[in-house]
Amino acid sequence: ARAEIEAACAIAARVQCAAVYVKPHYLEPARKLLKESHVKLGAAVGFPNGGVTTAAKMFEAQDALQRGAQEIALMLNIGALRDGDELVVKNDIAAVVKTARGHPVKVILETYYLSDDEKARACHLAQSAGAAFVQSSSGFAPGSGTLTDVRKILGALEGTSVQVVGQTDDVFIAQKMIDAGAARVATNKVEVLFSGERA
Repeated sequence: ARAEIEAACAIAARVQCAAVYVKPHYLEPARKLLKESHVKLGAAVGFPNGGVTTAAKMFEAQDALQRGAQEIALMLNIGALRDGDELVVKNDIAAVVKTARGHPVKVILETYYLSDDEKARACHLAQSAGAAFVQSSSGFAPGSGTLTDVRKILGALEGTSVQVVGQTDDVFIAQKMIDAGAARVATNKVEVLFSGERA
């Protein structure tokens, strides 16, 4: 709801979060709320499981950028990855990266649904397709991205320029993710993280 977007943007601006991600419907009001801050505005593409077509994702990305998004979060095509269709996955990511025209693209893996081998393959495909970030989880899957997942992603991407984003609503796990090497921590409860309380 709009009230939640307003509250999230206010908190993000106050504590200087790296970015706020909203549903595309709320991009324009969020852009106005963040215009005096250094907080980036992002939107998800292909949510929730990456199963829409590449053309649909390209349209969603273009539309989001036109509405004010500065970053794109792309849901990995989980089905294609699990089917072994690696070229489909890579081309899917690369097409959105091209559509984004230099704006950072973050690939969300939803590690809860993937084997360790699939996680590693997804990381390599995201890197080769030009993604700027790889994120463990959206926070909406039954199991959120764990510290172990973040460490595995960091290992898979070691030596590359791709940055890793952990996902948690727990302040202690968030700090451990950062200590392990995560560039960012995504959360649905930023006020909890900055209060120092456990979710």
